[in-house]
Amino acid sequence: MNMKKNQNLTWDEINNRFAQTEQLIKEEMQLIKESRKEREEERKEREEERKEREEERKEREKEREKERKEREKERKEREKERKEERKEINQRWDLTRQELDRIAQQVGGISHSNGEMAETYFYNAFKANKTFANEKFDRVKRNLAYKKEDIEAEFDIVLFNGKSAAIIEVKYNAKHGNVRAKELIARVEIFKILYPEYKDYNIYLGVAAMSFRKGLETKLHSAGIATVRQIGRKMVVYDQDVRAF
Repeated sequence: MNMKKNQNLTWDEINNRFAQTEQLIKEEMQLIKESRKEREEERKEREEERKEREEERKEREKEREKERKEREKERKEREKERKEERKEINQRWDLTRQELDRIAQQVGGISHSNGEMAETYFYNAFKANKTFANEKFDRVKRNLAYKKEDIEAEFDIVLFNGKSAAIIEVKYNAKHGNVRAKELIARVEIFKILYPEYKDYNIYLGVAAMSFRKGLETKLHSAGIATVRQIGRKMVVYDQDVRAF
């Protein structure tokens, strides 16, 4: 029956149906076009958002880099100030020693004490051979004195390199009464407070003397402290048991 009805469609009805179908197609194409346009707009929005996030990231990176440079600049300035301060202290100390030497010569000369002679000998020996605790040092300082707030200390001989420092206590005659391992080890923390730039260094300890009271060297070695003595014309270092503090 339906086929029969279809067969009896008039030309106008057929044209009308074609027109309706064409209209539906146009409407569908319009929907597709609008959908594509929406998707394109969404894509552009996402791209804009991505660009904004990228710009923000770059700005944050720029700020972080700026802050890093400022911190580095401040660190260098502080390091420069510390170097200048140490230089000034060393200059004042050198001038003081020179003045003392000049006065001593003017009054006819004053002989060095046994302790001063021992210190001079070991200082010169370490300057000639900067090896200690199986490390090579590039700088040797004598009578390193410093004061910070209520802390004041002087270190007889100190050796430095880029990763370690060695503090050498000098005695003419090392005795149980004037050399104590606990006191020497405690001086490591004082050294790090006075010289914070070396707080992360390996710090070694040693006692240099022309003679040692019996049993003292063994105690020091057990505590991880090296001993140094003069044998004949040579300086001999016993650092097999030395450890970093």
